Amino acid sequence: MGKTAKERTTGNPKPVEKIELSEKHIGWRIFFFILFVIIAATAFAYGVSSLFSTEPGWQEIEADAAAGANCGNEFVLMYHLGISGRDATVENKALKIIYTDACELAYKLFHNKETFDDVMNICYINQHPNEEIVVDDALYQAFSIIQSYGDRRLYLGPVYDQYDEMFYCEDDTQLGHYDPLLNEEIAAEYAMIADYANNPQMIDVKLLDDNKIMLEVSEEYLAFAKEHYITQYIDFFWMKNAFVIDYLADTLIKNGYIAGAISSYDGFSRNLGEMEESFSFNLYDRMEQTIYPAAVMQYSGTRSIVCLRDYMMNSQDEQHYYVMNNGTIRTSYIDVTDGIAKAATDNLYVYSEKLGCAELLLKAAPVYVTDEFSEDAVKKLVSVGIYAIYFEGSTVKHNDASLVLTDLFNESGITYKKAYVGK
Repeated sequence: MGKTAKERTTGNPKPVEKIELSEKHIGWRIFFFILFVIIAATAFAYGVSSLFSTEPGWQEIEADAAAGANCGNEFVLMYHLGISGRDATVENKALKIIYTDACELAYKLFHNKETFDDVMNICYINQHPNEEIVVDDALYQAFSIIQSYGDRRLYLGPVYDQYDEMFYCEDDTQLGHYDPLLNEEIAAEYAMIADYANNPQMIDVKLLDDNKIMLEVSEEYLAFAKEHYITQYIDFFWMKNAFVIDYLADTLIKNGYIAGAISSYDGFSRNLGEMEESFSFNLYDRMEQTIYPAAVMQYSGTRSIVCLRDYMMNSQDEQHYYVMNNGTIRTSYIDVTDGIAKAATDNLYVYSEKLGCAELLLKAAPVYVTDEFSEDAVKKLVSVGIYAIYFEGSTVKHNDASLVLTDLFNESGITYKKAYVGK
């Protein structure tokens, strides 16, 4: 048996005493009570206000995911709040609304797998060949830029669709269904699609008045598409964010927000306006299977930068790359002549003070998405206001005499040096 607790003796309770409160100094007591309430309320209000206030200075502006699906997770917008003289909190809220709306519209317009009730996007256009369609001005301008450059990569939609499937393969044994370098039949099919893509008589986006367009597809190509279960005729694919970042940047600039910079995870960057502050842009290089922070580019003022690379830098890159067991990398840079992914060199950085990222990309793509790298072709880009940075071994080559490069990597026996190669 366990021990039993002793009974507690409570004893006789004391009688309840009635306490009289003195009325002496009652006025002071009321005063201090009110004062304490005011102090507590003020402290609470300050605490709540601080949760919703924004300090001036550089801040990352994020698109509001709660407002709806948008492409904000693919971009980073840094902005110098308060530099214009506006209240930083007010400016932050207004900027966030404009940026969120722009990210939402861009997400819808360039979506190739889903339609939306309020916009006619890439998916809708693919579903309605040979019909007049009114599109948003942003999409109309994107088609206009591509047409002005005579670029036909837009029409590789069916090939892009297959590469998209390849990038999500779980292992190398699945690649044969999509990879033209491993399957001759696939290579032949991609080549046929490339032939159609390069022929305006077979497929073409016609620009009509009042933001109307028509995706013209010939009867021959329609029959081919039906036979091969093709539903995606056009797609911006790896080029998409070059056009999206221009739209986002131009929207912010149009609304008076120029004290910032925006960049995408896949290598596109734009400053919004002329600023006295200096910016740094990290230059990476791949040597075999190692990626090195080779150098840092210092610059100021308005600038668009495009980075083309044949390797992954982050988890989001998985949608545009596939790394085989032997280390070989498949990329999304598809050659419009034959439908095969190509990268002439590991890295190519191009930049301009006047062109947007889309035009910069369309100028650089023929130099990069090809079988062999041509230094002469890169040098010729200077004639149209485009400068380039590329690598030869551990040498950072560039054709901009005023370029400032710092923090050249020098560790573990790897030393990078810079070299100006002129025009």
